[in-house]
Amino acid sequence: MTVFDIDFEYDPGCELSGFKFVLIETMKFSPRFVLLAACICLASLNLSAQETDPKVIIDRARATVGTESALDNLVTLRLVGRLEPADRKMPSATILIVARKPCCQRMEIRVDDIVETTILKGNKACIIRSNLNAEASQMRELTGPELDRIRYSTRQFFKYYRPDHRRGEKVSLAGIEPRHGKRCYKLSYRFPDGLETIRFFSLEDDQLVSTVSGNGVESIGLGERIVDGIKFPERIEYHEDDRKLHSIIFEEILVNQPLAAGIFDIPGQDGKSN
Repeated sequence: MTVFDIDFEYDPGCELSGFKFVLIETMKFSPRFVLLAACICLASLNLSAQETDPKVIIDRARATVGTESALDNLVTLRLVGRLEPADRKMPSATILIVARKPCCQRMEIRVDDIVETTILKGNKACIIRSNLNAEASQMRELTGPELDRIRYSTRQFFKYYRPDHRRGEKVSLAGIEPRHGKRCYKLSYRFPDGLETIRFFSLEDDQLVSTVSGNGVESIGLGERIVDGIKFPERIEYHEDDRKLHSIIFEEILVNQPLAAGIFDIPGQDGKSN
């Protein structure tokens, strides 16, 4: 889908503008012309209201990622890649993310022999830090804002820009402004507790330009890879206050593949699925 964004500004020195002015002067007393002009104005207002309706903006953005069938039928996701810090003095890491709709996720980040594993299963989550050399590990349960954050990020793998109405999230148009060289719709997603996420969608091609999380970190998807009819970025860059933090480069993306049994089990729990 292609969107044309054309601005028109009256120029007294332009012959076409002058012709338009004369035409209006000669027709200004015609009732038919007045009725026609009113209809055109009403149609333009209706079109403008449609174009700035957040639902319409979101639906067009989703269409740039995949068909409704492909997006709605996404159930499992496996991402394998590298985490590269902007500061080259810091070590890079490997990253594995496995997610299952509606709210299960396992994320493993490994630096040398240190592995940090975050597991979410419904309403329970934990983080495990392991030293592979020492064969030692520590685990703690995630609660409060930490639990809310991982539950939110997991649901976003499958929402594709739609607000989480079941949990009271509402979306509104916060304006039109430039972002990374593009004119963008600025959509505000807000939960009742005040948690807000901002997404910028291009007026030109409807695509997501960037996302700003509640803690002020901006993520920008670059490149594209199509897997089973769904478009994914090849890499995601993270910025804060115009300073690049790190990038995630995806090396493997699998959708709707069988997952290992117990991959979301939390140590010490009964293993029942949520």
